[in-house]
Amino acid sequence: MTRTPPFDKTKKTERPRGTGLAPKERIPKPGIEDMIVSLCTERGVGRSISPMQVAKTFAEGRKGEGAQPSHWARDVRSAAIGLARIGKISVFRKGKAVEGDDLKALKGVYRLGLPRPEGAADLDDEADD
Repeated sequence: MTRTPPFDKTKKTERPRGTGLAPKERIPKPGIEDMIVSLCTERGVGRSISPMQVAKTFAEGRKGEGAQPSHWARDVRSAAIGLARIGKISVFRKGKAVEGDDLKALKGVYRLGLPRPEGAADLDDEADD
């Protein structure tokens, strides 16, 4: 009986990393944009909603495909950024609207709401929800 040689750990094989293509933009599930706009409209101008509230509402009644709200967090974020770019909603960070190039680098805690009129005060609902 012949023995197979032991695995040679010193030999490194080069594996290609990634495809070299630019990452595609994430396309959110249909219906998330409409839900974000309707929840923001219900809340009213000067008030905001949590993106997790949108994810929970969207996940209600779904089974198998992703009943957990955390599964929809990325879709909510990408849909919110898309809606903010066209001006339907505003994305707020620390009570101030995030605009332009800052939307690309949006990180951390954020809230969603209808655009405020010019000269309006900061959001008054940071502790609501």
